[in-house]
Amino acid sequence: MIDGKANGLKARLAAGETLIGTFIQTPHPVVCDFLGQNFDLDFLCLEAEHSTIEAECMQSMITAADATGVPCVVRLQNNEWVPIARALDAGAQGVIAPRVNSAEEAEALVRAATYPPTGDRGIGPGRATKYGLNSGPDYRAQANEQILVAAQAETRKALAHLDEILAVPGLDLLFVGPMDLASSLGMTPNTPELNAVIEGIINRARGAGVRTGIFTVTAEATHHWVSKGVQLVLLASDLIFMAQGLGRSLSDYQALTQPATEAAPAATPAGAPGPTEVTPTADTGPRISKGVGLPLRTKRRRRD
Repeated sequence: MIDGKANGLKARLAAGETLIGTFIQTPHPVVCDFLGQNFDLDFLCLEAEHSTIEAECMQSMITAADATGVPCVVRLQNNEWVPIARALDAGAQGVIAPRVNSAEEAEALVRAATYPPTGDRGIGPGRATKYGLNSGPDYRAQANEQILVAAQAETRKALAHLDEILAVPGLDLLFVGPMDLASSLGMTPNTPELNAVIEGIINRARGAGVRTGIFTVTAEATHHWVSKGVQLVLLASDLIFMAQGLGRSLSDYQALTQPATEAAPAATPAGAPGPTEVTPTADTGPRISKGVGLPLRTKRRRRD
């Protein structure tokens, strides 16, 4: 929440920092509390576009994150006035508007996210203004200075109008959605062809003085795009991390319990661990998977 301190996300980006966060798709404040308390994330992004997160739950989630000292941004349901107002009134430090395809749409986003004279955001008695008790000109100026306004480029049409979008005053960040961009362009994700398009977007944004962000799933992809100049990364999501952890554990268990008929065990040398023993290693901490790797269930389990 905007608190008058000059250490918000927008200021950190201006100082040249790289910010790593993750999407939250699960509509419950416990997720924000858990991640905020236990992991060194720069921010959390509530995924309101592709989830069931609604206004009341959103405010509870932002409040939980704020209590841990980790700020929230919200990827909006759409680029319309009410979702933008609700996210910012709930205390989000920024918004990411999906599918911004023209300068006019980017201008509408900036107007809705900023108070006059920059924009036309209404003065509501929400949590961000201490329920109306801190809605004066000082707060509104701080909000305009600190709220991060980001537009998402993820379509062929956005590419066609990219330079006009980047020229919109008040647009702080262009966020690249690789999956939808690949779909719109008829390309395959994670290919050199798509990566060249994304790198071109990053370079054009840099030339216009606009910072960039991107969604990734792996540490390797995150490192790659940060090396290309991206400053804000949304690394996977709560559900992706859940799938990675469960998928890895199930695969590890299945590997340890292969039927004896599948492969005859080799003779065990004297003093070596037997076939049911596990040799401890130093790598007992969490690992970063290169993919989700969740084994598909081919037969439905019977429930008696």
